[in-house]
Amino acid sequence: MDWLIHALDLHLFQPQDLLIVLVLVILEGLLSCDNAVVLALLVKDLPPEQRGKALRYGIIGAYVFRILALCLAVWVISIWWIKVLGGAYLCWLAIEHFRRHGGGEGEQKPRQVRLIAGLGAFWSTVVWVELTDIVFSIDSIAAAVALSKHLWVLILGGLLGILAMRFAAQGFVKLLELFPRLETCAFVAVAIIGLKLLLEFPVDVVGRAQALPPDAAYSSAEEYRAVVDRHVPPAYAIPHVLTINLVAPEAPQRARFAAGEAGDKEYAAAEAEWALHRRPFIEVEGWASSLLVLAVFAAGFLRRRRPPAAG
Repeated sequence: MDWLIHALDLHLFQPQDLLIVLVLVILEGLLSCDNAVVLALLVKDLPPEQRGKALRYGIIGAYVFRILALCLAVWVISIWWIKVLGGAYLCWLAIEHFRRHGGGEGEQKPRQVRLIAGLGAFWSTVVWVELTDIVFSIDSIAAAVALSKHLWVLILGGLLGILAMRFAAQGFVKLLELFPRLETCAFVAVAIIGLKLLLEFPVDVVGRAQALPPDAAYSSAEEYRAVVDRHVPPAYAIPHVLTINLVAPEAPQRARFAAGEAGDKEYAAAEAEWALHRRPFIEVEGWASSLLVLAVFAAGFLRRRRPPAAG
């Protein structure tokens, strides 16, 4: 039992860690507004009695991935191609919807679950739910490791946030049945989310990278931000809203930070700063994209589905 306590950093427990857990749950909820919309659309094609079960099974797999990913957080946030593939899939999902439905509510072709080879409709949906959560987990993990280095704090905050997203997705499924325009608006929102992920393509992958000067010294995340702002500033930025990078600075080097837990925490925060804000071509803050998605989604509530006339 002692090894587990030390592995989860429970021996370093401090009362203020509970506040960080609360912040992580709120952060996960804010970043998951658009996630819940996508998950609701994925399970909507299943029979009503299978939708909750598909979400539940998919989220269980997401729990396992999230725990493993938090243990390997610095490596996970550098896997840029997961977000690119996820963005391409979401854009394809939206294009397919409008191709089939013609953008209107009148003539609609029957929808079918997108099957994965060898799997039926239910398990294909479970896999899609799990893969979608993996795509959306990257930003959440990067933001989480910048707040705390204690593994139990990250795991508890992340898992509670995923649980909240599951119930939000189930609520969206019910709303999709009541408001006829909501599905069209939701797929517009999905296209926005997919485009956002595609625009976060890392510019250093195409050779647009710049090393920091040899004399550029930093030993904390704040100093790393200051050095990058001075030597490799973004091409355009609206603070806390939008950043456009035409060149990516070099990633922070662990050797420049102090040894021990304090140095690990500062390095993790600097790594998250680089991955989230300094590396993507266009980075839109999570709150701004979620607000836009919710605004588009809200337009679907303008007309409620009329109940069938009594015979």
